[in-house]
Amino acid sequence: MHRSQFLALALALVAMPLGGLPALAAPNPVTLTDGTAAGVVGSGSGAASFGTASIVVPGGIPVTYFVGATPALAGRTLEIWTRTRAGAWTEATSRTVAADGTMRYVTRITAWTAFQARYAGDSSTAPSASHGRIASVTARGDGVIAIGCGEFEQWTTSDGRAVFRRTASVRAGAVLRVTLCSNASTGYRWDAPRTSARYLALLSHRVIVPTSGLIGAAGSEAWTFRALRSATTSLTLTYSRPWEGGEKATWSVVLAVRIVG
Repeated sequence: MHRSQFLALALALVAMPLGGLPALAAPNPVTLTDGTAAGVVGSGSGAASFGTASIVVPGGIPVTYFVGATPALAGRTLEIWTRTRAGAWTEATSRTVAADGTMRYVTRITAWTAFQARYAGDSSTAPSASHGRIASVTARGDGVIAIGCGEFEQWTTSDGRAVFRRTASVRAGAVLRVTLCSNASTGYRWDAPRTSARYLALLSHRVIVPTSGLIGAAGSEAWTFRALRSATTSLTLTYSRPWEGGEKATWSVVLAVRIVG
């Protein structure tokens, strides 16, 4: 190119409005969802096996932290950050995203612990961080599990049904508290829990009314059980319309309960 032609092209580019220049491609965003579960929950369990509400486990019991990303991140590294109630976030470790776009991190906790997954980003994918989840312990070894209305809505299928398979841990002699979304205005209620009285004794059941005051708003139902002896047992709750011909087991919650000595 002749020098005069080069200068003419340069001047034309300088004079070109910014809107006429091709935009640089922005890195693709990625959403990291996360949840926790008591115990070691392996790769055979899907995202619905992990809750978004805080869980309580006996001290020293393993907790599984789950992250759902996208298969596009398979083989890439996620940073796992943790913090204590009074501490700052620190990078605890890192894990590789599996082929299905998920990641699991198992650790034993002895105090209140928050978990968060972070992706540093690269030329094609923007940096991202998950919401963050909490697991804590009590001195008595109680266990707490809750499933909120948002989770039921998220996992309810097109036929109006949802099945949750979750895990819970509690020490023998301590209590297990279970709280589930409930809405009496729909005619549904949770049926009597099914479990072995040899291992779990029902202490109380109560209906918690919504605090919003709105007509038709959802509340919750809560149960407290005494863990009687070391064992692994099950606890099943189903959500039904109790009258004859009413829908049965629209929602089902099946807990695998580990009672430790």
